[in-house]
Amino acid sequence: MRSPASPDRPERVTIVLARWCPHCVPLSVTNGQRLARRLRVPLRILDIDRRTQERAADRLVAAHGDASPDYLIPQVFLEWSGGRVQHLLTGFSEQVPRTARAWRDLLSSAWLRSVVAGGRT
Repeated sequence: MRSPASPDRPERVTIVLARWCPHCVPLSVTNGQRLARRLRVPLRILDIDRRTQERAADRLVAAHGDASPDYLIPQVFLEWSGGRVQHLLTGFSEQVPRTARAWRDLLSSAWLRSVVAGGRT
């Protein structure tokens, strides 16, 4: 008899950013830490201005994010135990408060409460 497959669970939050970007530092780093703590997973930061991290960031954004030749940052991803990668947020090119609002919306969302409670999404 086969045992039921274990449900996917969050494994890591990844933020693609640049240290000079006001939408990224400290705003998205601080909120990314909050998100990772709520999900009880590690936070990975990929800085597009560091060559080795830039390649990984570009691949992640191209495969799962809002990709363009000069893509917007920050971009936030949730990596799941089953290998799925979920794009959660892209910063806005408008004022920083718009990106801050997107973070507030994410951190207070019913979706996040469901994931924290063990629901699959």
